[in-house]
Amino acid sequence: MFEMYFDATVQTGQGDYKRVVCFSPEKRAAFQQATDNKQSVKLINAQKTISSSNPDTFDVLVSSRSSVEAAEQLPFPWREPPTADKVAIADVLALGPRQRVGMMEARVLQATANRVVPVNGVASELRVFEICDPTGQTALTLWDRQIMSVQEGKSYRFTALSTRKEGDRTVLTSSLQTAITAVGDVGRPPSVRMLAVAGDQAVRGQVMGVQIVVKPRCRRCHAGQESVAARSTTHRCERCGILQNTNAYVFTYSGMVMVATRNGEELSLTLTNSAVFNYVRDNYLARMAHDGPSLEEEVIGLSELEATVNGEGLVVRFGPGVQAEVSGSAKQDGAQGEEVKTCELGELLAESEDINA
Repeated sequence: MFEMYFDATVQTGQGDYKRVVCFSPEKRAAFQQATDNKQSVKLINAQKTISSSNPDTFDVLVSSRSSVEAAEQLPFPWREPPTADKVAIADVLALGPRQRVGMMEARVLQATANRVVPVNGVASELRVFEICDPTGQTALTLWDRQIMSVQEGKSYRFTALSTRKEGDRTVLTSSLQTAITAVGDVGRPPSVRMLAVAGDQAVRGQVMGVQIVVKPRCRRCHAGQESVAARSTTHRCERCGILQNTNAYVFTYSGMVMVATRNGEELSLTLTNSAVFNYVRDNYLARMAHDGPSLEEEVIGLSELEATVNGEGLVVRFGPGVQAEVSGSAKQDGAQGEEVKTCELGELLAESEDINA
């Protein structure tokens, strides 16, 4: 699964830690090496933004234009972040519903359910994962962009989770403040339970109709926005009232596509956020990533579309079919030089600065 971004934690003082959100996945190796060697680093062209979990501090944003360099010894000793609220899955299973889980580390075993549900008037994608550690196994629900931050078989540190009851089982769900950071393998219990999951199916045919909705959310209060002016460089949040750069908003996708298959069947399929994001990335469409009508024109112009549909009837991936790939190869070759950025990012802040950690 494509990784859109990853989280890290840097120590910026004796007892001061900051969340880093890195939108340049190829920098993961540099962060991991610095972690393993307890090496001080300097983040060049990193940016500060109001923290999504604590408005009194800031998060650090690292983009493709940032760089990670070794730094001289800092005037404070290396120290692990505080983990007083770290829990194991066995502890989670003993909790009731609506309990906060500050931090836990777990291995992602399996992706199961995938749905699109309305949240505050905005279509949101959720995916349920079975997770484990040496003490047990449970389920974790992730939302929208968080889904693309994990892979089956890998281990992660999750923060700001909460519990729910699913029958007699206590399960977890992420929140808007959840941070996800890759860690070393945490292990697994003596036995794990793998769930039966309906297989994906391939659908191929002509596009008869398409709707792609691009919905911006405020990075501060997470409210969906209804009236962002086209080509405007700034927008005032309709809930919290803060004037922000338009590219600072988090963009999510939803929609549907109507396909006439080769055997004469007509299907109406629901598009997920991750499916549209991958289509934008794979087809070098960064220039229209926030423009729903332009993306619709691009999709309906395909001579043939091929989609992967999961057991819940959702499109989890789509792109041009074989015929479209052949006829469009010259177009793709010409687009190779275009810089592909993630669909939700843009340049988040105008000012850049160097950060030592």
